[in-house]
This record gives sequence, structure tokens and C-alpha cells, in this order.
Amino acid sequence: MIAASERLESERRCGAPTGGAETGWAGRFVPEAALRGNTIREWSMTYVVTDNCVRCKYMDCVEVCPVDCFYEGENMLVIHPDECIDCGVCEPECPAEAIKPDTEPGLEKWLEVNAEYSEKWPNITMKRDAPSDAEKYDGQAGKFEQYFSSNPGQGD
Repeated sequence: MIAASERLESERRCGAPTGGAETGWAGRFVPEAALRGNTIREWSMTYVVTDNCVRCKYMDCVEVCPVDCFYEGENMLVIHPDECIDCGVCEPECPAEAIKPDTEPGLEKWLEVNAEYSEKWPNITMKRDAPSDAEKYDGQAGKFEQYFSSNPGQGD
């Protein structure tokens, strides 16, 4: 886990408007306990990659991530929840709309999937082409159950 002080430093390096010692990303209040060394997972949100990335694996999100928190599986990407700084720049870049804030209802499963596989798969920081048949799978329901592979991708 990343300490709160490390996250605030990361936000400063990325040009985030930290707003001083009491506020975090975009001026949100950061609990004082977090500033004393508690871990980020106790108070922050993260973005997660969801079902629609499976078999699409567009990498536009990877290209814009300021902290390189994407990890590559054989047929999808995930976000490391302890490395994500909640900047949100990846969400609008995803053509499949597969990236969501973990504060949306029903995304607990995806937070677990992202956390598990970001520890197992290689880091990816460079955009590559999407699979040639990505459009065919974009928007299909139940892709995780049908097509998910736990095999790692190639990474950088």
C-alpha cells in the first residue's frame, strides 16, 4: 500500500491541485489521520477496469495515465488500486467505456479483480493496437464469464 504522504507527493508531481495539507485531489478533504501515515485504501477511491474491456483491450487509457498504474492481461487491462491517484484522465479515454470509479454501486467485484490481477500481470505504460476484432466484442454482456483469461499479457 502507498502511504498518504506518498500519494500527495505523487499528486504534486503530476500537477494535481492538492490545496494544502488538509485537502487532496481536486480540493477534496483528506482525513488528518491519512496525512499521519495511514494507507490510502482507508480513505480514497480508485478507478477500476470492468467487463467491457475483456476482448476489447483498447489502450488509450494507458497512454494518458500519469502514474503508470495499468497492468496487462492476455485479453484485458486492470488498474492497480493502490497506485491509482484518482485523477480520472483514463475514464474518458476508454472507447469501450470500461473504466469506472469504484464508488459506483455494484463494482466491488471489479475492485477485487483489478487488485488481484494488478499484482500478477506485467505493468503496461505504452499504448499498442487493440485486437483486430475488438469492435465485435464491444458492448457484449457477460464477457468476463465467457472470455476472461487469467494469463498475463506482454507488458512493456
